[in-house]
Amino acid sequence: MSGKKWVLLVAGSKGWNNYKHQANVCCHYQLVKRQKIPDEQIVTMMYDDIADNDKTPHAGIILSVLDNSNVYEGVVKDYTKADVTPKNFLDALQGTGQHGKVIKSCKDDHIYIFMSGLGNDGKFEFPDSSLLATDFIAAIQKMTKENKFSKMIIFMDSSYSASMFHEELAHNDKVFVLTSCSGGTETTPAGYNSHLDVFLSDKFSSTWLKFLNEADYDEQTFHDLSADKQSKYIEVNKDACPCRFGKLDPTMCLLGEFLREQ
Repeated sequence: MSGKKWVLLVAGSKGWNNYKHQANVCCHYQLVKRQKIPDEQIVTMMYDDIADNDKTPHAGIILSVLDNSNVYEGVVKDYTKADVTPKNFLDALQGTGQHGKVIKSCKDDHIYIFMSGLGNDGKFEFPDSSLLATDFIAAIQKMTKENKFSKMIIFMDSSYSASMFHEELAHNDKVFVLTSCSGGTETTPAGYNSHLDVFLSDKFSSTWLKFLNEADYDEQTFHDLSADKQSKYIEVNKDACPCRFGKLDPTMCLLGEFLREQ
């Protein structure tokens, strides 16, 4: 397969009580690195105030929901603190940023985006401002029109996350989106750690991370998690109601096409 694989990992929150969002991103980073995706093709955004937080008993450690291992070690953090903003996110995605790592994609490339954080109606929250649905959709459609990618897959884990997409991508056959929640529901935390008194993940993200940890990237597709008849990796969650958008068929997208270097 021609083209590069680009990965954009975003933790949108800050603060100890939001531990799970940065833990999700760090865990995902380690899974991607295991598949030999080079750091030049991974963009990571996280506030970076958890591993050395005053409340942590072990400095330099963020625990994985998979096995309680340290997933913070070795993570290349491209945007931290005040640089974790909607503008920098959109600039990095579109390859237009001037002061940080960006996705320099072209028409044959695949782009995978994972976002974990807080959400509101039509908004994905960053530490000090909001990414608006209209701005995100406009960027995706502009990239589509300019042939900046071949296929794009977005996994968004935030409350009300379906409200970020609605039907704007209904005719875009290059994009597939899976959100953790419908437009009127909130995320479900998962992996409570009594020692730290925090959750290590959310139900949606922990399910996805466990799936990626065990999957055969040459055989399994994104559909294996998002199918109507759920696989062993996910339960039907009537409270969260994961939602899909875009016309790209996930049954045709092997995990390795996006998340493993050939």
